[in-house]
Order: sequence, then C-alpha cells, then structure tokens
Amino acid sequence: MITPVLLSGGVGSRLWPLSTPESPKQLLRIAGDESLLQAAARRVMGMQEASAPVMVTSRSLGRRLIEHLEEIGCAPAAVLTEPVGRNTAPAAMAAALWAGPDDLLLGLPTDHLVADVEAFRAAIREGVSPAEQGELVIFGIPPTHPHPGLGYMEVGSGPGVKRVRRFVEKPGVETAGRMVESGDYLWNGGMFLARAAVLREAIARLLPVVAETVAEAFSTAARGEDRTIELGDCFEVAPSVSVAKGVWERAERILAVRMDAGWSDIGSWEALGEALGRDELGNVVSGSAVAEAGRCVQVHSDGAKTAVVGVSDVVVAVANGRVLVASRKMWEKAGETIDRLESLF
Repeated sequence: MITPVLLSGGVGSRLWPLSTPESPKQLLRIAGDESLLQAAARRVMGMQEASAPVMVTSRSLGRRLIEHLEEIGCAPAAVLTEPVGRNTAPAAMAAALWAGPDDLLLGLPTDHLVADVEAFRAAIREGVSPAEQGELVIFGIPPTHPHPGLGYMEVGSGPGVKRVRRFVEKPGVETAGRMVESGDYLWNGGMFLARAAVLREAIARLLPVVAETVAEAFSTAARGEDRTIELGDCFEVAPSVSVAKGVWERAERILAVRMDAGWSDIGSWEALGEALGRDELGNVVSGSAVAEAGRCVQVHSDGAKTAVVGVSDVVVAVANGRVLVASRKMWEKAGETIDRLESLF
C-alpha cells in the first residue's frame, strides 16, 4: 500500500496577501469549492492502492487542516505537528519514523494544482515498482515555458522511468530556455515515492543532524487527540533544508517519473494568473474587482470592491485586511517591503 504524506507546513508567502500565516495557501479555495489541501487529499483518496494519509504540519495549523480534511471525509492516520517549520527534509524524516519500514511513502505538497488527476495517478503507479525495489523516486513535470524560479532535473527525452543525470536549481531565464528547448529536462514537482526505511537511511547518511534531531523529537513526542503526534521541542534545532536540496541532489542514484498532469505550484501571482486563465488582453480578474483600459493586469479582491483603470503590467491584490500594488516586473522583489510592513503594523 501507498501511504500519502501530506506536506502541509508551508505558508506560500509569495501569494501575499491572499496567503498569510493566518490563512496559508493550502487552505485557499483558489480553483473551485475545495481548498488546495482538500484537492490534494482527494487525488490520492481515489487510488485503491493508497491508505489513509499522514499529514505533517505546524502545531498552529493542525486543527484547521484536520477540519478541512474532515469536510471531505478524509480521516488521516496521523497528524505530525512541528513546533516550527524546518522545510521538507525534517518533515519527510518524521513521516519515515512514523511509518513501518516497508511502507511506501508518497510525499505530496498540498498547495499545488493538478488539472489531470488520472494522469497524476498513472505517474504515481509507474513509480511503485522501482520504489518497492528500494529506489528513491521523484516526479518531474514537463516544462511549459522557461521558468527561472523552479528546480530542473536532466533526465533525457522520452517516456519511462529515468535516472536523473543532474539537478539545476533556479537557472536564469536564458539557461532555462535552452533546457526547455532541449526536451531533456523536467521541473522538480516536489513529490517523491520511497520505502520508509530507504528514505530514513538516505536522510541519516546525507543529513545526519536532521536525522538525529528529528529522531529525538519523535521519541519525545506527545500523543494527543485526532491522532495528533506533537513532535518534541528539540525539533526546533533541526537544520532547515529541503529534501530536494539535502537528499535528491546529493544521492548517488535518483529515478524520475515524468508526470504530465497539468501541474502548477501556484508559487507566484504570475503562476496563479496562468492557472486561472488570462483574457485576450492578458488580464486576470477574480473576486470583487473589475479592470478596464489596461493590459496584463492581475486583480484579486476577497471582499472590498476594487476597480483598476487605465494601468498595465500591475498586480493588485486585496485580502486579509492587506493590499498589494506592484509592477508585474517587480512583485517578486517585494518580499523585503512586505516583511517590513508586517513588522511595523
């Protein structure tokens, strides 16, 4: 059986102010009536090979995320809660310690969009056999355009399970363009499949401090209601490192499965705009908003009536008592300004 691991500790700060610590991205109902978390859970709930998921999240979010899963009739086998977020490698280690050694763990970010659920499931099934044989399997997305903000893996062209030749993290636009044109590269979608014992061994070998710290946090965890396992406070001293950076890029052998399923990480306002679809002028308008006499305008309002007139190449977002107005060319550099604003008020 496959045990889905719902990785739900992130906030998605690049979608501020729609996504905030109080209203993280995985709880947003961006593309329909279901939250991104619910959609992620439902994708695997429909697989006969999958058991009840285990979720890894923060202590502050645990109860709210459980409620979202309960809305769709999903009862997690366990909810591992972290005192602080430490990225995906410690989260993966915690799940591997909870699971039985031969359990197949399917690591899934819960704040992404997947348009073709059947293609998603087919790709997961393709990875089962090599994972059962002890391989570390990740899932790569055929790139649709030269995205400089994503990680790439070189696997060669054509279908089938491939050995990853190398990883390239966030290349420049020109380099990304050459990679896309070659057909030999996939985006790293942040998903993985491996036996729990194999994953534990890889993290212990490549990230020994992470492994030791998380093991101590797991051994001192408090068991609560709703099958919640509250990891010990020593988890806070674990290094913050992604499983991609800490394990996949350093392991001797990683296999990749091509997943052509209409995937998006919705990692930016630009990506959200592409996912929602632009009109003939390149505009995207959602919520209580209108935009007129402009091109390449993205406007979202979660309640306050918002009008944007006669400007182009701008992002305007009104949500959670906050307002963002930024040039489309500059919004990715707005992080420091946003941090300063949040610290002031």
